[in-house]
Amino acid sequence: MYQEATICALSSPVGTGGVAVIRVSGPEAFSICEKLIKGTKLSALSSHKAILRKIRDPKNGELLDEALVLPMKGPGTFTGEDTVEIDCHGGMYLCRRILEALIASGCHMAAPGEFTRRAFMNGRMDLTEAEAVMDMIDAGTRYSLKAASSQMEGRLFKEANALRDGLIRMLADIEVNIDYPEYDDLPEITETEIQDKTKEILDKVEELLESADTGMLLRDGLKVSLIGLPNVGKSSLLNRLLKEERAIVTDIPGTTRDVISEKMDLGGIPLKLLDTAGIRETEDVVENIGVERSFKAIRESDLVLLLIEPVAQLSAFPGVEPLSSDEIRLIESEEDKPYLILVNKIDQLASPEEAVSHVKAVLSSREDLPKPLAVLPISAQTGEGIDTLEETIKEAFFNRDLLEKDAPMVTNLRQKEALIRAKEALLRVCAGAGLPEDLLTIDLTEAADAIGDLIGKSARDDVIENIFSRFCLGK
Repeated sequence: MYQEATICALSSPVGTGGVAVIRVSGPEAFSICEKLIKGTKLSALSSHKAILRKIRDPKNGELLDEALVLPMKGPGTFTGEDTVEIDCHGGMYLCRRILEALIASGCHMAAPGEFTRRAFMNGRMDLTEAEAVMDMIDAGTRYSLKAASSQMEGRLFKEANALRDGLIRMLADIEVNIDYPEYDDLPEITETEIQDKTKEILDKVEELLESADTGMLLRDGLKVSLIGLPNVGKSSLLNRLLKEERAIVTDIPGTTRDVISEKMDLGGIPLKLLDTAGIRETEDVVENIGVERSFKAIRESDLVLLLIEPVAQLSAFPGVEPLSSDEIRLIESEEDKPYLILVNKIDQLASPEEAVSHVKAVLSSREDLPKPLAVLPISAQTGEGIDTLEETIKEAFFNRDLLEKDAPMVTNLRQKEALIRAKEALLRVCAGAGLPEDLLTIDLTEAADAIGDLIGKSARDDVIENIFSRFCLGK
């Protein structure tokens, strides 16, 4: 059924617009579309050349639209099949009528990601390139688009495929040694050569794995939660980072009752900011729900920004602690979570440096408290220290060299998991020096299969099904 069905779907975004694109792909794409534009033989026309035609309902000849029709002959198409794109006016009722006419004429409605899946099944792209299609659509920053484009160009495939080919050649040489020991004229691979080649491949696998943390953050975004006591300036900081008045700011404690989520572009790096409710003991039922959600945001975040407001008269009262018991409790809740302490409202302090030093001294004296990545003075009101904050986040989580060079990059957990399996198998080969060659082939084969899973050459059907089910309809 997969090979025989002709599919159709709306490939442009759902909603009213100037133009909409309806895509048809499959062995009967031309003949089905010809029923909507009677008198035109699409297969006889030049491929990839648009024509202007009236679109009619095949049932009764009713005029639906006048549209550009673009016939494209396989295999030189996105899917590798005969494809027709209809560029019609962008009314949703009109698009629905054209799709209904196509389905009545023999088309099947495409499943999510089915066009890209056909491109993969027909050898137009590998699995990493197919995944990059949705990454490009979802990319919201310069670096996330660059990572997706690099993968779309096949850089990860070429690197991984070369590693797999190296393993297969090594396995073939070992099999020759095992099966034909009596032939002296055949090339023999020694134990030293096996170990050297395995270590060389292992080094490249580890290099790819080093790119995974940055690649996955570029794809999914760095989730950053803003936490602290009520009225410490979390919403003001959110507005400052977004450069717009997104959150309500008042002097009334407990103004923020729920988690506010917003995306931002941090110099080409995607961030997802979570402004949380002020954490305090309260009898307000609604505010308590907000506090619970704040702790949930902490658990789910990649980075926590803990805002504190030091006492303005700190230098005049040496005995005053710069961190309250509630703030200490928040720090204790971080556990292994990376976090930054932001000393906010420094525009109200006579000596911001002294406030920062006091906070650092308290943290140094408490060995039981997890240590922050840094303690930074800022003013959400004036913007002082915000540039330093942004640079600190980039330095802590993103490999600048990797961002600037055109190296292959791992961008999702599936790819990372496949490389981890390959690494573990290769490490077993390295640890098995001196073992019989036929035992080493078991782990070498496992490494080759894991890399094959990465690029789709040996991926299971359920894995492929799961990947394409996440795509949008029409892609």
